[in-house]
Amino acid sequence: MKIGIIGAGLNGLALALLLKRFGVGAEVYERGDGPRDTGSGIYVWPQGVQVLRFMFGDDRLLAAGQPIEFLDTLDRRGKLIHSQPVRLEGFEFPAPAMMFPRKRLFGMLRDALDAHAITADAGCESISQDENGVTVDFTDGLSRRFDVVVGADGVFSRVRSAVAPEAIVADTGVAACRGIVEFAHPALLGDRCQIFTYDSARVVTYPLDESRSLRYWFYAYRHLDRPLLDKNGIRAAIADIADPLPAMVDATPPESMLHNRLHAIKHIENWHRGRVTLLGDSAHAMLPTLGYGFTLGLENGFALAQSLVCNCDADITSALRRYSRRVRLRSREMLEVMSDLTDLFYFREEGSVTNDALRDRLTKFRSLAETTVF
Repeated sequence: MKIGIIGAGLNGLALALLLKRFGVGAEVYERGDGPRDTGSGIYVWPQGVQVLRFMFGDDRLLAAGQPIEFLDTLDRRGKLIHSQPVRLEGFEFPAPAMMFPRKRLFGMLRDALDAHAITADAGCESISQDENGVTVDFTDGLSRRFDVVVGADGVFSRVRSAVAPEAIVADTGVAACRGIVEFAHPALLGDRCQIFTYDSARVVTYPLDESRSLRYWFYAYRHLDRPLLDKNGIRAAIADIADPLPAMVDATPPESMLHNRLHAIKHIENWHRGRVTLLGDSAHAMLPTLGYGFTLGLENGFALAQSLVCNCDADITSALRRYSRRVRLRSREMLEVMSDLTDLFYFREEGSVTNDALRDRLTKFRSLAETTVF
């Protein structure tokens, strides 16, 4: 079975490594001049950490990240509103949540793959398929033939047009800036994510490496169709947020910051068509409201690899139908929870983020833990 994965981001590399773990080779193609390791920090819930543990086959990832035990939501003055254990008590997840420097996790995935597994400067231009396989025309001028093609090429996926042409990429109205900085302060705790919420915005910070006081933060806000805020604009916007958050942003070099508008996919009804299927943000772009996007991609990647490897039918499309049925409903329900939280954080008046409001929404999130693949 020849599998082509379009997109060499975290989801694309993770799927390739999952397939390798199952004894199936895959080829990964990337439009850029190298795999997409841009970004800053990446949060993985216990469900995703277990998938990663399976993929690597050992505990190397536990030494590469920072365990996170709680999500604390605070008001602009730093008063605690709600504290959520991330191990989801009662579900017996035998793993912590982890926060990783994105480039470090990316490098681990890349290094665990065969040297020839990733082809750069080869973006997807067009896709055609018949009952025997899929032909992809690439930007390097070559056409390649596969038994299965997986679109892991992100929210602006080219593969998605061959699967779900009805889908629309929509601006969510929210923008974000992310940064990494070495910064220490007694109010910044080493075992939790701290979310400071106020009028239509949040400042979130995680420890990345407590031994170096390395921290990840992001500031998310309604952009109101205005230009993205630079460092000075962010500093002014959070001037009255509890110490030491303004000082942490001040200490972050501009080259360690990443700015972008956040997008979602609407009206997507299909995750596969024939021998072509979708994975990760190409199917379920998710705002970083609880940091579940990559975990959902890992869960769905495991389900996809399992469906392909365990298929006994002569027609591989039955495995892709099984994959789609297994993951689509749960993913849609997870997106609905995240959308509800996004509305609460960014589109309600200040003071709407209460303990009761968060508890009601997080109860729905907890219930979805029962249907994880791990």
